[in-house]
Amino acid sequence: MTVKRPLSAGLIKAAVSAAALFSAAAMAAPFAYVTNQKDDSVTVIDTANGEVRTTLKVGKEPAGVAVSRNGARVVVTNAGGKSITLIDGRGQQVLGEIATAEGQVGVAVDAEGRFAYVADWYGRAVSVIDLESRSTVRRLPAGSVPAGLALSPDGSRLYVANRDDDAIAELNTSTGETLRTVKVGKHPFGIGLDASGTLLFSANVESNDVSVVDTRTLAVTRTVPVGERPYAVAYVAPYKRLFVTNQYDNTVSVVDVESGKVADTLAVGEYPEGIAMHPDGVHLYVANWFDNTVSVINGLSLKVERTIPTGNGCRAFGEFIGGI
Repeated sequence: MTVKRPLSAGLIKAAVSAAALFSAAAMAAPFAYVTNQKDDSVTVIDTANGEVRTTLKVGKEPAGVAVSRNGARVVVTNAGGKSITLIDGRGQQVLGEIATAEGQVGVAVDAEGRFAYVADWYGRAVSVIDLESRSTVRRLPAGSVPAGLALSPDGSRLYVANRDDDAIAELNTSTGETLRTVKVGKHPFGIGLDASGTLLFSANVESNDVSVVDTRTLAVTRTVPVGERPYAVAYVAPYKRLFVTNQYDNTVSVVDVESGKVADTLAVGEYPEGIAMHPDGVHLYVANWFDNTVSVINGLSLKVERTIPTGNGCRAFGEFIGGI
């Protein structure tokens, strides 16, 4: 049973202020890059007006995607091939493909857009790609079936969801050393951090819950039951809520992180997967794989404000909007 918990006046004011500041520079609104696995393309959405700007052809069966903080570089993992695609986020143009290992899905990009970290699904490793030289410069050991990735705000730590180990590993990005690991729920997939890098959230696909991890101790502090087959997460700092896509329920769970309870459950499209927070601090974009749409949620009103058509089989697994 879901419990609706209204936001405090202070939190609402903070979120509205953030939205107002962002709307003043609406023309600079970032783009959302949504991977379409079944037609080998990426739908580019202009978040200023909610319209599709263009569709780009990429490699085979694209799934994962990450955008640098300044929005200048976009990296797409081609899960059905052996490459990643590099996109110019300023001009929305494909720059080329970079050879990698087979079956890569999860990806993260550092703040400057210099290095991409790509999870090697089959190889128990994370490839480090230099996006300037367009080459693999390092392979970091990982656990069994690495899936979602998250970089700490300063780029010094990489968190890896090792799906078949039921664990999250913390890696030193300078040395490649695995520093610590923590057991979470069953088959963790999408993971995310808060802005400070203090809290880590893990969507555990087969235990139907989310683990909240304190990165200072790398210990699980809460386990929150959500919907069926939770896949990815997005944290909204102004009102301390976590949004979780539930594939089999066609919903998004809204978790009050302070209480550790589900505050609401929102209906979206069929088989939601990727979810990303817009830098306005209010809106969330959800990729609905079976519907070929993106649902735009207002995180204050907890309503779906818009539904945007995409290509076939949209997944958008990762941080697919820049400027966070």
